[in-house]
Amino acid sequence: MYQPHYEWRETWPGEGHQDFEGYDGEDVVGRIHMDQTTSSRSGMWRWNGGFASWIRRRLMPQEGWGPDAREAARMAEEHYDKLKEMHGR
Repeated sequence: MYQPHYEWRETWPGEGHQDFEGYDGEDVVGRIHMDQTTSSRSGMWRWNGGFASWIRRRLMPQEGWGPDAREAARMAEEHYDKLKEMHGR
């Protein structure tokens, strides 16, 4: 089972949403949440990346879906790590 490398926190603590943001210090690694609105992806975990303030060039795709929260976190973290490499960080 994948073990996240960054710190993941509830996006809205205490509200019971299945929605989390990953952090590398102060930088946002990405966001994952249970998709309940995309009919063909309902029940899957959606990830989004590309939020850090130092990003000047985009890496696509910067979003996607995984079957569970850990897989979505893995995809967001891999995207972030590629951005760090691309930007020499």
